[in-house]
Amino acid sequence: MKGWIGLIGGFILGFLSAVIVNGVAPELLTPYTRGLIPAERMVTVTGTVEKKQREATRLLLTLSTPNGVLLATFSKQIEELDLLIAEGYAVTIRLAGYSPFVENPKVERVEANADRTHAEPPAPSMPAGAKP
Repeated sequence: MKGWIGLIGGFILGFLSAVIVNGVAPELLTPYTRGLIPAERMVTVTGTVEKKQREATRLLLTLSTPNGVLLATFSKQIEELDLLIAEGYAVTIRLAGYSPFVENPKVERVEANADRTHAEPPAPSMPAGAKP
């Protein structure tokens, strides 16, 4: 009987410690709980980068989305994302649910400003009086 009480007590203690850690420091549990959120519950959000700020240990992006403004904070792959993303670019990120503050969302796609990427090349100039 003492064995069962110890087993149940250990289970309850482990469960409570996981709940407390999830409330205090959820980034510690993220690698273990990432697979628990089904892919169909993930939300894809596309927005335009309004402001980008680089700090020593993080990169902050302010995205204007159809749902509102979103602040994405990246603390991983800072250098790569800083080179890849610029103000005015369209960024698509994947979230567990829309929130105005997100940390380390998965970047799915980055599109440069349409004016720069799809601009028509200038027409060749013809000398005056020449016929095409």
